[in-house]
Amino acid sequence: MQICQTLRSCINFHKLVQELCDQGEINFKEKNRLKQEFNSNNEELLYLIEDMDNQNFRQHLIDYVKAKHQVLKIANSPGIRRKSLLSESSPLIGRRSVFSKESKVTEEELLNYIKQLREALVEVYQSRSNALTLLVQDNLKSLTQFISKLPTKSPQPSLILLQETNIADDIECYYKQLKNQFLNTHSLLINDNIVSVTSNLVNNLLNCDEFTFINPQHGIYESVKHTFQIFNHDEYLEDLISITTNINLLTENQSKLFEMFSQYGRTYTLRVQDEFFFYHQKIQKDSLLNLTLEYNCFQEILMLTKLISKSIIESRVQQFSPIQIGNMILDVGVEFVRCSKYLFINQIINLLRTKYNIEKAESEIQGSYTSIQSTNPSPSNKQVKFAKIQFKDALPIEITVIGLNLNKKEDLQIYKTIQNLYNKYLKFIELTYDRITFYKYFIKSKDSIMLEFDKEGKLAFLSRPIPPSLSREFQLHYIHRGHYYQIIQNEKLLHEIEQHLENQWIIQQNEQLYEIFLKARNKKFKGFAIIFSEGFLQTRSLELEAKKIKLRQEATQYLTNLEYNNPEIKNTIMSFYMPSSIQAPKVLIKRKKSRMNGFIETVQINLMDPQSLEIEPIYMNHIDSFEFNIFKIENNSIEKQRMVYQIFQRNNFIEIFDIDKNRMCEFLSELEYRYDKRRNPFHNYNHGVNVMHSCHVIMNKMLSLQQYQDIFDNITKLALILGGLCHDVGHTGRTNYFEINNLSEKAIRYHDKNVLEQYHAATALKLLLRERMNFLKNIDFRSFREKFIQNIIFTDKAEHFNLLKFFEANNEKDIKIITGMIIHTSDFTGGSAKWPISKEWSLRVNQEFQSQYEEEGRLGLPQQSFMKDLHKMSVLSKSEIGFYKFIVRPLYVSLSNFMDNQLQDRVDNIDETIIEWDLLSSQDNQQQC
Repeated sequence: MQICQTLRSCINFHKLVQELCDQGEINFKEKNRLKQEFNSNNEELLYLIEDMDNQNFRQHLIDYVKAKHQVLKIANSPGIRRKSLLSESSPLIGRRSVFSKESKVTEEELLNYIKQLREALVEVYQSRSNALTLLVQDNLKSLTQFISKLPTKSPQPSLILLQETNIADDIECYYKQLKNQFLNTHSLLINDNIVSVTSNLVNNLLNCDEFTFINPQHGIYESVKHTFQIFNHDEYLEDLISITTNINLLTENQSKLFEMFSQYGRTYTLRVQDEFFFYHQKIQKDSLLNLTLEYNCFQEILMLTKLISKSIIESRVQQFSPIQIGNMILDVGVEFVRCSKYLFINQIINLLRTKYNIEKAESEIQGSYTSIQSTNPSPSNKQVKFAKIQFKDALPIEITVIGLNLNKKEDLQIYKTIQNLYNKYLKFIELTYDRITFYKYFIKSKDSIMLEFDKEGKLAFLSRPIPPSLSREFQLHYIHRGHYYQIIQNEKLLHEIEQHLENQWIIQQNEQLYEIFLKARNKKFKGFAIIFSEGFLQTRSLELEAKKIKLRQEATQYLTNLEYNNPEIKNTIMSFYMPSSIQAPKVLIKRKKSRMNGFIETVQINLMDPQSLEIEPIYMNHIDSFEFNIFKIENNSIEKQRMVYQIFQRNNFIEIFDIDKNRMCEFLSELEYRYDKRRNPFHNYNHGVNVMHSCHVIMNKMLSLQQYQDIFDNITKLALILGGLCHDVGHTGRTNYFEINNLSEKAIRYHDKNVLEQYHAATALKLLLRERMNFLKNIDFRSFREKFIQNIIFTDKAEHFNLLKFFEANNEKDIKIITGMIIHTSDFTGGSAKWPISKEWSLRVNQEFQSQYEEEGRLGLPQQSFMKDLHKMSVLSKSEIGFYKFIVRPLYVSLSNFMDNQLQDRVDNIDETIIEWDLLSSQDNQQQC
């Protein structure tokens, strides 16, 4: 595909220059000089770029750089003659008295070696490399010792070249490095891993390698381990008390903590309410942490610290994307950009100190309109020259540079460089605020998505993860910091981008669902953005069936991404919830059938009379709240049946449908028998009653909201409540996978589709159609039957993600989806209870899983990997954490949001459960160690 000359000239040129620098063909200064010449439209360079298609262009560019570099070096060092400028007969600069007779190295060559060494050292210093190993440090010390031992009559030019520093160049290099360090906070939002984002924030903004924090409720978190551990506060109490709310360095006096963090070169401490934070540097480096008191930027450090604490703790109990707190991340980032000017000021002062004496004081001039001012006394032979420099800020800073003489060309250049770059940095800060405001708009938008590319064509910002629908339509493939032509595979869109940019940067009108915008400043190309606007991302106008297909595809894509971004969930209970389209392969060979526990003993059917049924149950006061605990009456059949009857009464079903109480007693007794005859630890009548009760509580909480008062008719209510009671009747204690792989009668009868759910619905309906149990003779049974079956089908775990996707995209208040969501959420009501109760339900269902795993082994069936070794606490804990974090919690959060947060107490319980399982896992791991 033909790329327009304008786009190629900018993007491909910057790309090639970066490659040359990365491969060592040109150095850091040469790379920056090339970019400056390109931006300033250097005629010689532009003429060279016209021949970019030439296969030798790369070498031509290198030759151009080296030729320029040589001329500049000669201009800056007139006293040094180059071999290339000497005639073949010209004598060498070196004298025999300087070198031994055996030496084959000329003075000219030695000077070149020294220059190369100096440039290499300067480049390492400018890049602020963290890779200075002990070996490197030892070699540098050896070099320093060698120089210090040189005799005074050694050739002076070599020492001068090694020791001299170009302060103006160093300030400019630091300026560019600092901009890059603080510029890309917004790019972190592209990452799906909040743990990675927090580590990058600490690295980019604080220049620290790792961090640790201690929370009294959650324990100790270390970024290097990405996990919470149990922490003994009593053992470290004395050290923790000494930590203040200011930024301080960890000292040897804090013996316990100092020993804990002894592997770090420097550790900063900070107390935020009842939490303790530690920021670590492997080697000592500049950081805003050093400057908090001097430059009053403590609040920004505090903002970042609170953000880290909130995001790490929240991610512990839920799937947590950086985009959810995108506004907070951007706010912290932009505040650190503002504070980064203090790092710049501090580095300027440090560099000036290498040559001059500095006196620093706060300026008395508040709100000065000039960013830098200077004072230079009249020349006098007896008077010391100095200059005063004032940096504009809310807290103005003034320094006196003793020895800086503005009448000298070299000193004047340093002063002008400081003045120019500080003004530019203030402008950079101002532009950053504008950019962040722009980004925040798109982060909030639910109907638009923006991809922004820099002048090298690399992805610089993505307002949110690319939706699957958008990815399919335009063949978009997310690549972190990838080039636009790698991310966009759609030829038509690529061609339009290039045509758009070629046409003098004029915005063109089109009928597409996207727009392309130029980023330019001072008529210089800075990149471009593509905005996919409202309409494409909406699904309201799609036909219902097409909408379902679309949402189902998005749910499948979500699962794929979920497993990719969270590899720890692979081979866990999560596989239980995958839609049938991505289930494990089925077994085609017929195997010996299981006897499904094979219990022989008889089960008593507790027959009840209506008079006994109508007596108020013991826990009647809990009938409308989640405080009801079925375990308190699990061995009392009569109390359970009374609870069921009272739920019917509370919803006026007895009167509305003229229910025959005798037949109802017969039905409930038979239903309890069908539930309990297999002695399942979990899928028994206790579970059925519990789910029914939860459906009753959630439905009535929803009815208490004005906007939902009219969405339930009486048949819908009855189908939901009774569906909750009957949804697992006759359960085999095994999963659908087992039934399908074992080619059971149920799997064959229902064609492997919602096998057990269809069986439960059919079993309950058959009971209702028996004359002695049909207590619903006075209703529209066909309508009831349809809703009843739909509700029970929604309890199939394989329907989980599709249902959740449909519910969250449900703009028309589809009652079928709403009731399906209520019964499916209620199916996990045990897990949403307080920790001791939730743990008991978990242990019971995992007993069934263990039993299934053993039977699969005996029958030679494929064994579900997440059911293996559940007797080990570490394995069980890991499985339960994933189950609650990725399945139960998002379900309750979504339904609670729909109900104006009326289920928030359930969400809080789930968070507690996740943390408790995490603690059990940590304890087990520590015992094994």
